[in-house]
Amino acid sequence: MSGDRIVIDTSLIINLFNGVSEVQELITGRNLFVSIISEIEVLSFPNITPKDFALLKNFLSECYIVDIEPAIKDITINLRSKYKTKLPDAVIAATAIYFDLPLFTMDKGFKKISDLQAVILSI
Repeated sequence: MSGDRIVIDTSLIINLFNGVSEVQELITGRNLFVSIISEIEVLSFPNITPKDFALLKNFLSECYIVDIEPAIKDITINLRSKYKTKLPDAVIAATAIYFDLPLFTMDKGFKKISDLQAVILSI
């Protein structure tokens, strides 16, 4: 597990933009991987202002956005079957598993995926 490369999910991005300083401290100086699912989720929030949309786009442009590659698709299928995980969460978890990186999240639902190196923050 590499300390400077992490996968972050939608919940972490939301809390970053909500001003949670612990999240800012956590991601500073790291290479951030973001599943295309999280990108879609944060950019499609209802009532997002044009200013917030631009801020999110700028932040995401600094991240490595991971598309659903065939291997990620296969891992996703396995996770959904094994853990009965929601599709978006399974894709995000599969992304972290594929790259052998920890997933930093604030979503406790990822605890049940034992195949995943999940770092679940509670603030």
